[in-house]
Amino acid sequence: MSKENCTAVTEFVLLGLTDVPELRVFLFMMFLLIYGVTVWGNLGMMALIQVSSRLHTPMYFFLSHLSFVDFCYSTIIMPKMLANTLNEDNAISFLGCMVQFYLFCTCVVTEVFLLAVMAYDRFVAICNPLLYMVTMSRNLCVELVSCCYLGGTVCSLIHLCLALEIPSYRSNVINHFFCDLPPLLSLACSDVTMNELLLFIVASFNEFTTIVIILTSYLFILITILRMRSAEGRRKAFSTCASHLTAIVVFHGTILFTYCQPSSGNSTDTEKVVTLFYTVVIPMLNPLIYSLRNKDVKEALRKVVSSKIMVEMGEVNCTSVTEFILVGLTDVPELRVFLSMMFLLIYGVTVWGNLGMMALIQVSSRLHTPMYFFLSHLSFVDFCYSTIIVPKMLANILNKDKAISFLGCMVQFYLFCAYAVTEVFLLAVMAYDRFVAICNPLLYMVTMSQKLCVELVSCCYLGGTVCSLIHLCLVLEIPSYRSNVINHFFCDLPPLLSLACSDVTMNELLLFIVASFTEFTTIVIILTSYLFILITILRMRSAEGRRKAFSTCASHLTAIVVFHGTILFTYFQPNSGKSGDIDKVATVFYTVVIPMLNPLIYSLRNKDVKEALRKVVSSKIIS
Repeated sequence: MSKENCTAVTEFVLLGLTDVPELRVFLFMMFLLIYGVTVWGNLGMMALIQVSSRLHTPMYFFLSHLSFVDFCYSTIIMPKMLANTLNEDNAISFLGCMVQFYLFCTCVVTEVFLLAVMAYDRFVAICNPLLYMVTMSRNLCVELVSCCYLGGTVCSLIHLCLALEIPSYRSNVINHFFCDLPPLLSLACSDVTMNELLLFIVASFNEFTTIVIILTSYLFILITILRMRSAEGRRKAFSTCASHLTAIVVFHGTILFTYCQPSSGNSTDTEKVVTLFYTVVIPMLNPLIYSLRNKDVKEALRKVVSSKIMVEMGEVNCTSVTEFILVGLTDVPELRVFLSMMFLLIYGVTVWGNLGMMALIQVSSRLHTPMYFFLSHLSFVDFCYSTIIVPKMLANILNKDKAISFLGCMVQFYLFCAYAVTEVFLLAVMAYDRFVAICNPLLYMVTMSQKLCVELVSCCYLGGTVCSLIHLCLVLEIPSYRSNVINHFFCDLPPLLSLACSDVTMNELLLFIVASFTEFTTIVIILTSYLFILITILRMRSAEGRRKAFSTCASHLTAIVVFHGTILFTYFQPNSGKSGDIDKVATVFYTVVIPMLNPLIYSLRNKDVKEALRKVVSSKIIS
């Protein structure tokens, strides 16, 4: 082929499923309905597993992650596909295409591993029922799920890095409804033998290992079932296995058909139809196959629906409250002075560090850049939500009267929630700012204009305000509490809900859904930004430039991991698995420690900040 038609592309055009205009409205309505069922089915399953103690078992722990992965990769594909079905402009930017492919690949490979893990879980449950809860301990379950996500991330990174090395394409028209790897490789001008070979090897290895695990597990399950004396037990076990195996066959069959055959043997139209099964249909079917046909899930759903009627029984000790008692961190008198001195020191550093950073950014023209504009707001948020919590906590450590009025409790919760969620969004915005600065340095000041910066920060504050208002309005609807003693050092939502006499299922569902949505969107932005930052850094020729960039990213990512880790630990584990003391220790990190660390992590180790501080100090001496 001649290279005259080969060019670098800035955007791709997705042809979609069909070019027949008469089918557009029908396809749009059909896929919108499927996507609606997918979203409600999977999010509903995650929420139900979260709020129902009956479902706090290893099987449903894995199922909640399967529902999360199904929701994610369906959401990565469907909204864009729906928009392209009706719109004439089917363009997607080069960056958007790479991000879509990376996230889709990560989720799909994660699901491949999750299905194998779930087969092993069924093997242990059926073949060793007496040792099931011992063998499938919480630590093992978390490790297995983490390995699934890690495997998906590594596999997709391999393919993404090789795809980004392709310098030019003979066309920017992708004959598919999303950015998948095979149609991308078919457009490349350069040699993509290594890409195709790695695609075949990685896909074959993943399929081989997971299918071996699944077949081995089900072989032992089959032997165990055939040895059962109860005909009813055999029928029930066979029914469960048949559903699971049906989903596995459909999913793995489409994967093998699409990725494990030579590209010359593929028909593009056939591929698109086959790909529909695991991108659109399977995410909708999985909640039905794995759960809605399950007696435990139906019973849990029935309890949630009927709990509002049943909750009125046994409200003898329930009363409306005018004040709450905060138990605090500890009731050991000997630790009071030590804790008060330690937290007073931390709070002092937090106040001086964050207010000092805001003042320094304000007075130093050297720091009037988007990065430090966002940093000043991060310092403001850190100062605010630390001040909302720490002074009252210090007073309660030394005083015997640990009461807080009902109004004061609601105000503290609202303000804390607003600023904490604002910080979650701000960290994502700062990751995007670093992406633009490192990956597009020449266009940095143009892209991150003053107007865009103000809009992004305003959206962060608006998001925090809206989320906290949702929770506050629902909390204010609680008429009575079984006790006014809160086992925490401030008014947080989970300990408040645990004291409610009325049904708080809606509160718990909304807490889980809002927190899940917030965490998912911000973590995707952060991971995507740092993925492209990493690729850009690895391409740098200067060792000093790489070292400096890696150092900055490591600090930022450390703070993100600590902050998001404590958020996930506190709000995303089942209620039955929680320990109040462990929750309090974890919460100390993002309410007390992180606001103190952020000025150090983001700024005091920064050359520009130290130089600006030196100039401010020396100007006073000179004047």
